[in-house]
Amino acid sequence: MTWHVDFTSGVRADLVGLGPDVTEALTDVLVTWLADGPPRSNPRTMRGIGFYEAVVGERYLLAYAVDDDRQRFVLLWLRHRPGGAPQE
Repeated sequence: MTWHVDFTSGVRADLVGLGPDVTEALTDVLVTWLADGPPRSNPRTMRGIGFYEAVVGERYLLAYAVDDDRQRFVLLWLRHRPGGAPQE
């Protein structure tokens, strides 16, 4: 089965200007998730909406929500991880 991914305008803005190492790490993560579905670790809730976070490129947190019924996930934002390696 193949999963589908959607990008919010917020995450699209977060992707602007990232280095090739981060872009490659994110691509690797998404290719894996498209085949197997995203992990359900590190669950969070904000204003009643459930989502998950995953570390990407050792220094970023990628937030995403999952719709198991439709086999889709949406990327919400990509932020510098607290305590992660400094951004170059």
